[in-house]
Amino acid sequence: LQDNIAAIRIALEWEKGKSMAEEDIAALQKYTGFGGIKAVLFPFVDKGEWVKQNASEADLRLFPVITELHELLQQHLPEAEYKETISSLKNSVLTAFYTPEIIPQTLYNTLAANQVRPRYLYEPSAGAGVFLTEAVKVFPDLQQVAAIEKDILTGKILSALCSTFPFPAKVHITGLEQTPASENGKYDLIVSNIPFGNFLV
Repeated sequence: LQDNIAAIRIALEWEKGKSMAEEDIAALQKYTGFGGIKAVLFPFVDKGEWVKQNASEADLRLFPVITELHELLQQHLPEAEYKETISSLKNSVLTAFYTPEIIPQTLYNTLAANQVRPRYLYEPSAGAGVFLTEAVKVFPDLQQVAAIEKDILTGKILSALCSTFPFPAKVHITGLEQTPASENGKYDLIVSNIPFGNFLV
């Protein structure tokens, strides 16, 4: 949670076109989303209200950090955007379990060993961007990436992270089904580890 909050703070304070320090990039890469952290489902109220809502001891231990998260978001976002962001965060609790680096590393090293060297990469469920950051390390011929991320906070972190790439990167903070059809057929490699579950679009 502390790593997530540090990354969120950097993303919210980042300005488009502004360069980023190496330590800020490293902090963004520590973001892991809120998958399985059910304490974020409780409202931004006093601790006694959490107790009334049957918060567990584990939830109550996270109360100060969850409060810090809400305060950070309220400080940087207008009320309507704050509410939309919290709703988006709560909706991500069942699916925001991010991929370890070994998965894209293995995939990309195998592709490179077979002379597959993409220039245009598309990531339809990008999360915090591990498939993108690992691709930059392996494929020197990359010229552009496009990333889709439905969760608002994660999308903001992804946008800040992608700004450090040495080529254009488009980040769509929306569901894949809402992305522009004009992107169809423009990418060499579509790669992801989408969330699997019995969820309807």
